[in-house]
Amino acid sequence: MNSSPWFVRPPQSADAAALTAIATPHLIRQTMAQTNGRFWTLTHQSQPIGYAALLPLPGLPHLFELTGGIAPAFRHQGAGSFLWQAVREETAGTAVQQITHTVDSLDSPAACFLQHHGFALEHEEWTMQLENLPATSFSRPTRSGQIKKLDRAAAVRTLPALYERCFAPTAWFQPYSAAEVSATWEPGDELWTLVADGATIGFAWLHRPTPEGAEIEPIGIVPEKQGLGYGRTLLTTLLQQLQNQGIQTVSLGVWQQNETAVHLYHSLGFRHVSSSYSLTCPLNPT
Repeated sequence: MNSSPWFVRPPQSADAAALTAIATPHLIRQTMAQTNGRFWTLTHQSQPIGYAALLPLPGLPHLFELTGGIAPAFRHQGAGSFLWQAVREETAGTAVQQITHTVDSLDSPAACFLQHHGFALEHEEWTMQLENLPATSFSRPTRSGQIKKLDRAAAVRTLPALYERCFAPTAWFQPYSAAEVSATWEPGDELWTLVADGATIGFAWLHRPTPEGAEIEPIGIVPEKQGLGYGRTLLTTLLQQLQNQGIQTVSLGVWQQNETAVHLYHSLGFRHVSSSYSLTCPLNPT
């Protein structure tokens, strides 16, 4: 006989509105649609009080992103642990081999809960920012090369294979499909490629979240050209283009252990402004 006050069931359409203390109904409905059945609702006396969902990560079929939460009135009572145990049981023997969740602090309540339940730090990602771009001076790149701007259609054709060439050997490889590039492309986005000796050897995906700000994510150079100064050529040339357009600040993301990239960004004036931490739990290792 189940003496627990909690019960886990599949989602119902009314759950989204009932869980507004955790997330907006629109976000919850969107999550339900993206999880391919990996969504669980936690109830107390038949009323929804929490949920957990596993979102697939593009190009990484073994790894799923955990999202969800417990209504504030029911936290610190064992409800979260009960829900997590149900998720583990439901995913046992399935394609889910690892689950990940990103937090802003390793001391946050979510991070402490996850670490208590078998999650460990997988990597730290830095956000680095270059402020007051108009006043920044750059030395002349030591490597010659030209950058070329591609529109959305060309980016959809070009980016997936170029991204794989640049990052397949790395721990931070997360491939894009053409459909994913098309779906995530925002108005104002630009894909810049670096051409040297007639060959495309690098790229930078540029985003414009604000009129005065730009983000570069991702940026890469093919392995055979790394360590030769081409990354500096690509980034410096792009930053000079943004200077001419009146952009004030530029940000980018980088894994903290990617020491070569971190050194390059520091040398160009970027500074570490924040970190996020990916916590990962193995479930069904092969």
